Amino acid sequence: MMKKYAFNEITTMQFIFIISGIAISYGFIEIPQVLYKGAGNSGWITLILGSLTTTAANLVIVQVMKKMPDGTILELLSKYAGKWAGRAAAIVFSAYFLYFAYGGIVYSTRVIKARILQETPAYLTLIMLLIPAYVVARGGIRIVGRYAEVSMGLSLWIPFVFAVVWGHTHWLYLLPVLPEGWRPVLTAVPSTFFYFLGFGSTAFLYPFLKNKEKAALGVCCAQLITLSAYLFITLLSFAFFSPGELPKINQLSIYMLKAVELPFLEQVEGLFIVLYLFIFSMSWIPIYLLSSFCMSWLAGRADHRFFLRILLGGTAVFSYFYVPSFNVTYEMGDWLTKFGMAIEYAAPVLLMGYLLLYDAIRGRRGLP
Repeated sequence: MMKKYAFNEITTMQFIFIISGIAISYGFIEIPQVLYKGAGNSGWITLILGSLTTTAANLVIVQVMKKMPDGTILELLSKYAGKWAGRAAAIVFSAYFLYFAYGGIVYSTRVIKARILQETPAYLTLIMLLIPAYVVARGGIRIVGRYAEVSMGLSLWIPFVFAVVWGHTHWLYLLPVLPEGWRPVLTAVPSTFFYFLGFGSTAFLYPFLKNKEKAALGVCCAQLITLSAYLFITLLSFAFFSPGELPKINQLSIYMLKAVELPFLEQVEGLFIVLYLFIFSMSWIPIYLLSSFCMSWLAGRADHRFFLRILLGGTAVFSYFYVPSFNVTYEMGDWLTKFGMAIEYAAPVLLMGYLLLYDAIRGRRGLP
């Protein structure tokens, strides 16, 4: 099979940063409180278990995609399950990615409006975010890969900002470990899956990857980066806030920065949000691209930009009339978790089982 996507190849580093950037964009601000509510001060153990589960699911996707190294999951399904299976998958993935991207850009809009642009209408803030989304996403996967490199590179300052907070921490808050045993830790693992969603993009990034033999390594590195970022902010939050404060304060990562005082800057948290926008944008720029890619594949068109304009334009028009509140955004996240667990966690395992059975039957019949 000819390398259909060779002209738009991405490097292993870009592959890693796209996957990790999509995940971190959603979770860095919210995950400490979620972990504490689910498993108390042992929530960091839950985080590790969730990461291991996600890495396993992501490696399954890589194994599945080895069956179609020069095609996406859509071509693979068309070959092994029929063209209608591929078309149905294109519709499902397009809708899922669109929902994912819309949730990401709405959440980012609400954070910006609440912390920085209180007087600016929400729809106007959202529309302004759509402009760079089109500028980057219209260039295809390669440009998005370069953007991911820049975004992750510009985020390297974040640990140094939070390092100032270390002087206000009380590490005894982390003790005792497992005060109620393993049950709360294990039962809280599914609550972490939302914050790792986006790794399903591997099924679409794989054919664009220049060195496909490094896909498994890239997946492991991406998950390690995500886990490291989450562990850093989670442990810091658990040591900074008292057990009585953790369940009550929203967006712990931002609130924590109120303790940082700089003589030349009045609000450090405002600067953090502005610069963190590069990471925030990873929750919608690559995802809008993937949604438009699925739509163009379904329509048999090589250029995704037509559908990208439709998706972004439709989002802008819809947002003029209605932008979900924070509470509605969290409800959208609950639904996204359910869809994501089915599409990104369960479906790859089922597809792997189907492919193994398919090969076994053909091998028994002596078919190539």
